[in-house]
Amino acid sequence: MKRSCSQSLRFPWAVFIGILLGVLSGCSDSRVEQIEVQVPAGITVPGDMVYIPAGEFIMGHAEAPKTELGQKVFLKAFLIDRYEVARGDYRTQNPGYAVFPGKENYPVTLATFFEAEQYCRAVAKRLPTEAEWEKAARGTDGRKWPWRVYREHPNMGFSGFIPEAVDKHKSWISPYGLYGMGHNVWEWTADDYDFNGMPGAEQGKFKVLRGGLYQTHLVIKFSATWDRNYLEPTARYNFVGFRCARNTG
Repeated sequence: MKRSCSQSLRFPWAVFIGILLGVLSGCSDSRVEQIEVQVPAGITVPGDMVYIPAGEFIMGHAEAPKTELGQKVFLKAFLIDRYEVARGDYRTQNPGYAVFPGKENYPVTLATFFEAEQYCRAVAKRLPTEAEWEKAARGTDGRKWPWRVYREHPNMGFSGFIPEAVDKHKSWISPYGLYGMGHNVWEWTADDYDFNGMPGAEQGKFKVLRGGLYQTHLVIKFSATWDRNYLEPTARYNFVGFRCARNTG
């Protein structure tokens, strides 16, 4: 039977539109809008650090009872590492730390709070406070994710923690330009873990961790900018690392 031209050239337009939208989405600008920062005269910012200016930011979330509940907190200016401390850098101060070839730029893990603190001091820095970490991650607009727009983790469905290079995922940086906040290792901070109503026997027992992943078997979730985790300072795990900070004065 002879078919008409319109029948023989019939095209699945829904498929075409889906492909077109995918292409346009892939070509869209995925960069995170950065906060413009003016560094005051007399302050030198090392190339591996970021200057965070003095001022208020929104800390915690009203529906997260063990946080600062979305209150405004004022911080003095400070410097903080752009990247999590890498294994190759950590080994310069700890020659016995084992690093597999090709993993030098992956975040250091298996370091206790005390070892992290010791490293930061050795390079004339310190661990960031919990508030400093959160401001560097979320900026001043109270965002939930450092990169603002929610997305599913690309490793969803894999079992086990898979760390990534400290300078990977430029499209996931914070509004101040920091990498690895909320999607790589959990990071030690200087503060004790506490909250309103915390039992007295537990106070001073744990240190705050920020910015890692939540994993349960095959489910992987990013942590929000206000999420808090905690461990005893002597703990060492393959999903815990750190970055350093420094005063501006």
